[in-house]
Amino acid sequence: MPVLRAIGNVLWLLLAGWWLALGYAIAGLMMFLLIVTIPFGVQSFKLVGFALWPFGRTVVDAPAAAGRPALSAIANLLWLALAGWWLAVAHLFAGVI
Repeated sequence: MPVLRAIGNVLWLLLAGWWLALGYAIAGLMMFLLIVTIPFGVQSFKLVGFALWPFGRTVVDAPAAAGRPALSAIANLLWLALAGWWLAVAHLFAGVI
């Protein structure tokens, strides 16, 4: 129902969405400091929209680094080390609240 989605999105935005989106934006800006991490910055800015207004959106699964699982694993570890852990803590804190 569109009305319930809108209510959920407004509540989410007021209670946790704005500061989670701010965290993703800061992470995106940090990722633009190094050339190697620019793709992470681009994806982080895409996640800002999901953090602000999550209900009613759909995530489409795409094959990540088709034929290059080692590169994908290295990229995931790099994201986790640089920004993923503190964003995960922020999501955990938002979930507890």
